[in-house]
Amino acid sequence: MAVKTISINCPCCKSVLVVDPETGTVFSHKEYKKEKLSLDDFMLSQKKRSAELDAKFAAAKEKEKHKFDVIEKKFQAAKENKDLKDPLPPVLWD
Repeated sequence: MAVKTISINCPCCKSVLVVDPETGTVFSHKEYKKEKLSLDDFMLSQKKRSAELDAKFAAAKEKEKHKFDVIEKKFQAAKENKDLKDPLPPVLWD
């Protein structure tokens, strides 16, 4: 009598498991063979990645520049209004 099996594709690692449906035992495991990139494909992906990282760095640098401007404006406003006092904290701990 032939044993009925079920082939299951793993969504995480894309391997194939051959399982007995009655007992739940794994008969075999076939690993997913990922195609290796050629050197040209690898270099192209690294150039794209480098461009993306440069764009992210420039955006972060611009954000920090604007952050300094906002802080400087708040400092100048506080310097002009010396009579203002700090607001009370929202919770008073007696």
